[in-house]
Amino acid sequence: MSDKNFDIRRLERYDNSTSEYLLAIITDEDHASQVELNDGRVSWQSTLRHDRLHRRLDPQTGRPGYRFEDIPEAQGGEFRLVSLFAEGGRGAEFSELVMFGKRLVTFDDRTGLVCEIRDQHKLVPRQILMTGSGDEAFKGFKSEWATLWEDQLVVGSHGKRPAEEWVKLIDRNYGVRSVDWADRYQRIRDALGIGPDGYVIHEAVEWHPYRREWLFFPRKISSSPFDLAVDECERGANTLIIANEDFSEIRTLQVGDCNPERGISSFKILPGHPDECIGLKSVEIGDRTESYLFCFNLDGEVLQDDIFIGDYKCEGLEIL
Repeated sequence: MSDKNFDIRRLERYDNSTSEYLLAIITDEDHASQVELNDGRVSWQSTLRHDRLHRRLDPQTGRPGYRFEDIPEAQGGEFRLVSLFAEGGRGAEFSELVMFGKRLVTFDDRTGLVCEIRDQHKLVPRQILMTGSGDEAFKGFKSEWATLWEDQLVVGSHGKRPAEEWVKLIDRNYGVRSVDWADRYQRIRDALGIGPDGYVIHEAVEWHPYRREWLFFPRKISSSPFDLAVDECERGANTLIIANEDFSEIRTLQVGDCNPERGISSFKILPGHPDECIGLKSVEIGDRTESYLFCFNLDGEVLQDDIFIGDYKCEGLEIL
């Protein structure tokens, strides 16, 4: 086994000659996830789709560009994941995907369930994360983002309320430790100039092991109190937060133009090209849901404009 940590190995799965990547994208369909199995049991389902991303360099400028290829279901591009776990009548609301060593792991933001995905369709429960410190209430942790930090999974939440400012550190054997990140979340709000009435909602975070920096890409940013109708339509953000390892230094970067209906729900650093990223944007306005894919670099340049990938909500993305 390599002596490199999981976070480094994840970025070195491909080298800089790679021009084609296989993507895994998972849906979080909220109330629509409940279904009845053939044997009459109530269950909850999510869709795992596979797609291809092609990278090419412009022969004149040398600038990278991307092309998205939708793999049809008949060719192995779509799989159904079924869970029998629920909380309050809801389950299988998977919010992120991460390669944890050689295991593809997903996180249910309703129940706190952590599962390995095997053979593209089988969920294997490995842990249940509890809200806040883990000792406060019999309620699942609202897992919204996850990344590798050395050999650990760091799983976080929205950061909008105190219970959502804790993170879970998961080791190779799925042991869990809860850590209060309230100070780090506050430093991010301060860097954005968000006062006590405003809020920031996080669903997309990456640790960059080469740069030794945390990359937070908030889905929503607001200087005003939360109002659902306004939040859905007007608070989508395009500001990337870059923090050093202990969050003592934080800077912000605008990435492309802001579409206030669309917010970042996941992004990943591209193996072999660690200054480039691929991301998901989601729309939730009433019953309307949409998902888009885009690519950018860590200088704030958009390398691929938003590509519509479906009229459902995708919240997890990983490069296989």
